[in-house]
Parts: sequence; structure tokens; C-alpha cells
Amino acid sequence: MRIHHVKIKNFRLLADVELVLEEQTTVIVGRNNSGKTSLSEVMRRLLTDSSATFQLEDFSSACYDDFCTALHARNQGLEDDAIRALVPAIEFRLRCRYDPAQPELGPLSPFVIDLDPACFEAVVVVRYELKDGKLASLFDGQPTEPLNDETRTAFFRALRERIPNEFGVKIWAEDPNDTDNRRQMQPSALRNLVKTGFINAQRGLDDVTSRESDVLAKIVESLFATATSPMADAGDQLVAEALKTAVKDIQTQIDTSFGGQLKSLIPTLQSFGYPGLGGQDLHTETVLDVRRLLSNFTKVRYAGYSGVALPESYNGLGARNLIFILLQLVGFYKAFKAESTAPGVHLVFIEEPEAHLHPQMQEVFIRQLAKIAQQLVAGSEDNTPWPVQFVVSTHSSHVANETGFESIRYFLGASVPGAAAGVRQTKIKDLREGLKGKPEPDKKFLHQYMTLTRCDLFFADKAVLVEGLSERLLLPVIIAKLEAAEPTGPKLSSQYTTVMEVGGAYAHLFFDLLDFLELRSLIITDLDAVEKPGGKACAVHQGIASSNACLKAWFSNDDPFTLAGLVAKTDPDKVKRRNRIAYQCAEVADGPCGRTFEDAFILANAALFGLTGTTREALELEARSNAAELKKSEFALKHAIAETEWTSPTYILDGVRWLAGGEVPVPDLVLALAAEASVAQAEGGHSA
Repeated sequence: MRIHHVKIKNFRLLADVELVLEEQTTVIVGRNNSGKTSLSEVMRRLLTDSSATFQLEDFSSACYDDFCTALHARNQGLEDDAIRALVPAIEFRLRCRYDPAQPELGPLSPFVIDLDPACFEAVVVVRYELKDGKLASLFDGQPTEPLNDETRTAFFRALRERIPNEFGVKIWAEDPNDTDNRRQMQPSALRNLVKTGFINAQRGLDDVTSRESDVLAKIVESLFATATSPMADAGDQLVAEALKTAVKDIQTQIDTSFGGQLKSLIPTLQSFGYPGLGGQDLHTETVLDVRRLLSNFTKVRYAGYSGVALPESYNGLGARNLIFILLQLVGFYKAFKAESTAPGVHLVFIEEPEAHLHPQMQEVFIRQLAKIAQQLVAGSEDNTPWPVQFVVSTHSSHVANETGFESIRYFLGASVPGAAAGVRQTKIKDLREGLKGKPEPDKKFLHQYMTLTRCDLFFADKAVLVEGLSERLLLPVIIAKLEAAEPTGPKLSSQYTTVMEVGGAYAHLFFDLLDFLELRSLIITDLDAVEKPGGKACAVHQGIASSNACLKAWFSNDDPFTLAGLVAKTDPDKVKRRNRIAYQCAEVADGPCGRTFEDAFILANAALFGLTGTTREALELEARSNAAELKKSEFALKHAIAETEWTSPTYILDGVRWLAGGEVPVPDLVLALAAEASVAQAEGGHSA
């Protein structure tokens, strides 16, 4: 069996999300605070902890108003069932697919309750909800009048205190074709079905100076614990028994050889002459425990020179991180095999595996992950299959780019329509679905481009797509000059912006991807005037068409598509949803216009380049002639580093101003209210 689909409601930013998991590895990408960690946290609690509890802050801020609505409904005298339906619950749904050809379904069989022979799915629901009979205790003593700012804070303060006591976890199997057909299940059935493993981002591998960190040694201890299980591999059990025998031999030597010597160190109580203590002599017993020896005294060492072994902390953080992950995976597989009843699936979360790894090692890791699982199975004595599904969350563009679009799930934190300003929730974008209608050659290009150029689109708040090298090198200087000249305006330099050089021939292939990622973007391209459609390049005043594929795609509804029409476009015409296009325009009304960035740059700095023309036509031709003699890389580096006293082209300044403004994140006011209730409660408890 495999977990195919996950649905989560009302947990933190995951207010209402659906996630499709791949057969082997699913890669989670997205900006900070977009809900990636919340995914592993809700699964850790509901799939691992049999008595999971949640705080008010764990509920999505988008559902806080539902608590208020439920209170109002109770005050209005509605039936208990109607009120309970309004009380938010944290819900987690698993949709599992299984092979009907298998003779036995194992731990999945209790969850298969449908009678449809053509259905090969089972639905598992885990829900943290108000316990039966607890409606009154949740709302007793709460305001009976409509809530205001003061009573609302008091209401949430009471909820924060009551939720852990009045809510509990329920688990049931649900018919995929009939939500009313369900069977109550025990937590043990769920734990038998899904085994979980977590490799957290914070792995305690940082360099230390005062004492040595023995993170890897702790994993050795856990491997020994697994080896002592009755279900462990015979070879592992032999190793564990050998360790126990060795320690037992040492124990015997201590008891026989050193017992008498230790006894002589302890004075007899008779020597104190205290009445009643004469017959209570003391003696010693030294007890050795294998696990404590491994935990407290076993150190992982690396081979050095001349017989000198190097401590664990002396190795580089990247190597230690990789070894840690690999040892954890070995431990997960051995623990899976040691289960008395083999779980149906093993869900393993790996957070930020790229920590301390250089780019090439990051790419190799994600490529090798599935192979590692296969090698563990092949290396075991009985080749026990490992039905593992990996979920990898990452901030690394190298990891993301090495993964195919089909495996990427993009987490996007977005505002909630109709809710208070600042209330946010996660959207999960499945790139397999988002690019479904795109031609295969275009999808192949995007993937290859992003793999070769380390695309940061998945982790940026805003993006700039530029035509060529000159724009890419000079854009940071243009932004800095603009912000210095307009200190009160929004600053793009303080926002998470990625700049990509895509060329005019390919920029249009990114339009759908930018829309799908809901990324505010600026596309800077060239006017590319030509004498006629398909004709030769020329100055703007000589042309009637544009050869730029990006502009043709952007203004695809123009009929006819002409150069004059492009020049006449207004700023609103250049904006589509979250995206804006920028191309050359005249620096002054009815003035000369550049065909390319270099033309426009020269025209914006006519005196600097010694232009002598007196008419629009003459200036355009003179600028084109000067630009033709330039080497683009030398030109860009010269004006980016050595000579920076110049004026930026207007069309780029207009685009940067637009990109810098808008879509400024607003604090989550509803979550702040819950935090305020928490602080007020803590202060009240402290003062008491």
C-alpha cells in the first residue's frame, strides 16, 4: 500500500489543504513561514502520539471566528448537534491505495470497509475534536452578549485553558464512496498501519569548544536497542548478545577481583561505635549496563594518522550531517523490520537535508535517496521489503532543481479571502497539476533551465526576469540608485527577490509558472524593432513590427500586433494580475526610443556617450551605432563597478517601482489575539 493523498484542516497555516504524495519521494518547497514544518508537526502528533493534545494557537487563525460563531449559536439556543458542527476541529485524512492482487492487506484490512469491488482505496480519518458531552464545559461561563474586543480576549483566554481538557483524538475508517459509512478505530490500529520517522532540521551538529558533541554515538545506542528486539535480524541479535556477553564477563571480573579491594575502602560501621549499627556492614556491587555504556561512554571516532583517532566533532559539519541522516535511515529500516506486525507504510520526513552540504552534495543526496532505501533492503539478510515514502522539505534550489516537477509541492502562504487583514493560510501547489496543460517540450525546457541555472523561484517573494547579461549585472545598481533618490518609497532591496536571466526568446515560457506560483514578477525585455514581420533589425523609428517572442505572447490578443501598438501601450496595459512587463520607451515625450537595453542606456545618458544628434531619428541611429561597438559584458561591468555616475533607463525604473510596491505582508491579527490571550493568562497565573 501507499499513502496517495493527504488532507488537513484547521492546523496552523494548514487551514484547508490537500497534498498528493509520490510513490517514493515528495519534495516540499516554499518560502519561510509557508507551512512546511506544520505538515510534519501535525503528522508527528496525530500519527505517533496516542494521546495528542493541541493548544488554541495550533488551530488555524482562519477558524477562530468559528469558535465565536459556536458561542453565539449556543446563546441563541440552537441544538447541541448544530453547535458541535460549528466548533472547529483539527482534521487529518489519509487516502491509501492498495494492490487488490495481494492475498492479504495486513494492517490495512480493518480500514477497508467499502463493498465496491472496483474501489482500491481506503480512507483513514484522525480528528482532534470536542469530546462527547463536553459542549457545556467548553462554553459555560462565557459571555452571553455579542463579543467585543475585551470579552473576545477573555473568551479566547478561557478557550486556551479548556481546549486541552475538553478535546480529544478520534480515529475512524471511512468509506471512500460514502462518508456516512465509518468504523471507529483504536490508536493502536493506526500505529500498526503507518509507522513514522522524523529527521529534524536542527540536528545538534554545530561545532563545540567546551565539550564534544556525541550526536552520532546516540544513534549507535538506538541501533543497539533495535538489535535487542526479538524481531531484529539474526545477525544484529548476535552482535547485541556478544556485547552483552562481553559486558557480563567484565562484570564477573569486577565482582571477583575488585570486590574485596573496594570493600577495604569502606569502613565498618562498628568502628563508629554507634549503638544499633554494629551488624549493618556495607559492601559494594558494581553493575554495568550495556545501554548506559553506549550512551555515556561510547564515542564515534574517525581514522587519523599514526594511530591517533579523531573525535566526532573534528569532522566537517557537512560530512557529519550526511552521516547522521544515513545512520538514521539505517535505524528506521531496522526499526521497521523489528516490528512484530509489519506496518503498511513507513512515512519518513527529512527536514532541510541540505544543512552544511555544498551544492553538489545536495544534488547527489536527493538523487540517491531512493537508491539508499533499495540498498538497505538488498543488504539485509532476508530482503524484507521497505514500503517507505519520503517527504523532504527544503530551502535549497539545488535539491528542488534536481527533482522533477512531478515530485515538487509548492507551499504558499496567502491571505484568506473575506477574513481580517493578516489572516493567512497555506496553499499547496502541485506542479504536476499546475503544468498539466503545458506542452511537453516547454515543460522539459523549464526543468532543464531551472536545473542548469539554480532557479530560486520557489523560495522568493518576488522575481525579475531579465533579457540578458547587461540587465542582470546592472539591475542591482539601478535599484540602489533609485532607492537613494527616493528614500521614502518602497525598497526592493529589502525584499526577497530573485533575478533570472532568461532571454527574450524564452521568457514567455515562464508566464504560466509565475502565475501558478502566484509570484509577483517583473519581466524586463527588449522592444526588438524589425523592418517588417520576420525582417531585419532596425531602429525603432524605422520598424513596423517586433521580433520579441515574449512581447508577442504577452500581447497575444492584439490584432494586429504592431510596433506602433507596443510603443503606445500605457502602464496599466503592461500589467496582468501579479505580473508586469517592461520594455524600452522614450525618455521624454516624442523623444528617441531604444531597441535594446544598451540603446536605451545610451539614450538615457546622451551627454555621457557624446551623442550629437538633434532629431529623434538621428539619436536612435547614433545610439544603435554606439551599442553595436560595445562588448556587453565589459559594458555592464564598467558601469556597474567603475563608472556609476549615470541615469537609469525610464522603463526599468517604472518596472522596479511597480515591483517594489504592493503585496506587503500584514501581521496575522487573529493569531496575535490568541497570543495576547496566552500572555494575559500567563501573567494572571504568575500574579496569583
